[in-house]
Order: sequence, then C-alpha cells, then structure tokens
Amino acid sequence: MAHDKIVVGVDIGSTKIAVIAAQGITSGARQSNIEILGFSEVPVQLGAVVNGSVENIKQVGSAIREALAEASSRSDLDIGVVNVSFSGAHVRVTPQSDGVIRPSASTGDEVTQRDVDQLVDDMYRAKIQPNYDVLHVLPIDFVVDNSTGVREPVGRTGIKLGANFLIVSADNQSIQRTKKSLLEADPHLKFDKLVYSPLATSLAVLTDNEIKAGIAMVDIGDHTTDLIIYQDRIIRHIASFPIGGRHITNDLATGCGIQVENAEQLKKEYGVAVSGDVPLNVEILVNFLAGRAPKQVLKKNVALIIEERLKEIAAMVYAEILKSGHHEKLIGGIVLSGGSADIDEIEVLFERVTGMSVRVGFPENLARTVKADAVSNSTFATAIGLAWAGIKSIDPRVRSVCKPEVVVSHQNGSNNYVQEPKKKEEKEEPKKSGRFFWDNLLGKKEENTDEY
Repeated sequence: MAHDKIVVGVDIGSTKIAVIAAQGITSGARQSNIEILGFSEVPVQLGAVVNGSVENIKQVGSAIREALAEASSRSDLDIGVVNVSFSGAHVRVTPQSDGVIRPSASTGDEVTQRDVDQLVDDMYRAKIQPNYDVLHVLPIDFVVDNSTGVREPVGRTGIKLGANFLIVSADNQSIQRTKKSLLEADPHLKFDKLVYSPLATSLAVLTDNEIKAGIAMVDIGDHTTDLIIYQDRIIRHIASFPIGGRHITNDLATGCGIQVENAEQLKKEYGVAVSGDVPLNVEILVNFLAGRAPKQVLKKNVALIIEERLKEIAAMVYAEILKSGHHEKLIGGIVLSGGSADIDEIEVLFERVTGMSVRVGFPENLARTVKADAVSNSTFATAIGLAWAGIKSIDPRVRSVCKPEVVVSHQNGSNNYVQEPKKKEEKEEPKKSGRFFWDNLLGKKEENTDEY
C-alpha cells in the first residue's frame, strides 16, 4: 500500500467554506481510499455567495483565507494549490455532438487514446453560449465510422471519430469572481481544477458498484437541487432545479412567524420529513426576537411544512428521472446528499414519492482515522469530492473531463503537484550547560505535543 499525492479541496458554499486536505492511498494498481490530513469549516457572511455564485469577493476571500489557515494548521502543510467548486443558477448543461476525420486514418491505424483526448480537447474551445466558458466535457458515447453507441473507441479501426457529450459551462463573470476571491485569500494561491459541485459530491458519496449498476445522485443544496444520473460508469444526465434547503427554511419562517435564522435552527434541531407519526400535542419553544418570550410552535406543524416542500422537490426529481429515459436502468435507486439530506426520515419520503430505493449518502472510502470521523458528513462531502477529483479519473476513457486551469511545475517532471510540508523554524541550539547539557549528552528529546 503506497501513498499518492496530496490534494486540497475548497468548497465555496452559500453558507460556509469547507476545506479538505487529503492524500490518496493506492493498494496494488488500484486507488483504494484517501486519508484525511486536515479540514476546516468557516461560515460565509449572508449575501456573500448567492445561488452558488460569489457576489462579495472580499468577504468570500476572507473566509477562504481563514479556512485555509485552519486546514493548514491541522494538516501541517503549506497549501499552495487547490481544487475549487462551482455551482448555481449560472451553470448550463448542454448536449453536444462533434466528430473529426482522424489524421492517421489513411494508414488504417486504430483509434488511439490521443485521438480521443484531442476530440475532447477541441470541445473546450467550442462556444456554447456567449460569455460562457466550457469547464467540463463529459463523453456519453462515441461513434466510429458507422458504429454508434460505442462505449470504448480506443482500439477500433475507423476513419471518422465522433462523440455525444454533455457540456458543462458557466458564466465567465461568475468564474472570474471565484478566481478573484481565491487571490483575495492568498495572492500566491493557484488552483488546478474547477469542478461542478454536484459532480464533486458524487465522487465522494457514490460507490463503484452504484455507478456501474445505475444511480441517481440528488444533491439538495441551499438554493438549488442538482441531479446526476450514472449508468455503466458513465454520466448520462445532469439537471438542476431552482429550489433547495433555503426554501424549506423560508417556509418555516413564514409559517411559524419567526426570523430566518431561527427557522434554520428549528429545521436542523427538530425537522422531520414525514409528519404522520408526529404527535399532535408536542410543542417546541422557539426564540424569535431578542427581549421577547419564546414562541410556542407545534412540532406537527413544523413537520407538515417541511414535508410539503420536500414532496415538491422529490416530485421534480422523479419527473426529471422519467424524462431522462433512464428510470428502468437505475438499479441503485437514489442517493441523497446536501445539507437538507440530514433531515430525519427524508429517505422515507423520497421512497414514497418516487417508488425507488433511497439512501442518504455520506463520504465513502476514507481511511479510518479520527479526522475521517470528523468529516464523514454532508458538510464536507463536496470538499472531499474535490480532493478525489485530483486523485482519480472522473471518466477513465479520457485524460480529463475538467478544463485545466493552471500549469504547475513539479519535481522530476511529474504531473502530480505536491503540497509542501511546513518549514520548521530553526531554533538556536541550547548552550551545553546545566540541564540542557545532560539532556543532549543522553540523547533525550522533547516530547511532541502537537495536536491536529
């Protein structure tokens, strides 16, 4: 078992910045799991990130700076390169087809990995929409001459090579604000990949068996709910809905006559997705205004409000799954992620609405350590997925489905960047007299009291 490179993921969310520093662990020729080296979570001021898009560069930059410092302290690393998440209403997913005449076709050579990678690279230069940049090129299937629906084109003989893609693009101005917030945090900070948040989350919470058998990953974020459908290890469909956990919170604030921050706390502490078994006479005391007595709220009413909004989200997700045409192929059913996936009995509600098997997803394939236990929850799922995106291939058929953001020089010409351990401050050697003299003579060392 060998240790691979170290990757740092920075998840920029609407309410918090989550950072994970992790190192890949390879068993034989296979990537088995990752070890968590450091982590942090820092809140973002309200309104600094809206619908997944950075709006206040200074506030977000300050939160990233604090989060990186905390993660650096816990991991004992000088963090210089990161993978970063992006999401929100500005993201577009577009089906696209393209093809080329292979330069080597006249010799009758087989399709090579270089041919496939070149076809994918060409798609990054395509202009899908004005003022939008292509950030992910996700192949669905390939066409080699007259053969369609080809899963693995390498090794086939043909003149024409084409493919059907899902192109994930994002508003250029929003991307630039994300980059500027990183530079605000640290002018020397570089980033290797921008990764669509739901895609990163799926890397963390889905198992290899689920991705092969067919699975729908549903990420219920603060402002949006995102859907990614995998089948036979290929991303087949992506969709996003402008409704999420914030809408549940706003419903509670309106229905109970309390402020949004109190409604968010109410949802987290007492929220239940299924109201049927909640007693009618259980009351909850909710603080709603400084200097006022707490308000009495029926737990049954809280459950009813949450249940109705979650039914709407589940119905939208199920309608999109049916629309995709992959419903019958999703043997694994649905995996739920995101902050609202922590609501009690949410999987029961989704099963009732969709008729599919449902589980709540938590980060998979973590080396069992104290630090891993601390981050095995929905808060860090996307950040852990960002670390995975720097360690394993999102689609093994192509070199990369992420647009490269920077070129980093590495030791020995390697393509793997390395986060450097912190440089230890040189201390003046103690004079050889008294107690220090005898300690040095006997080889006695100071005990290590560092904590992660």
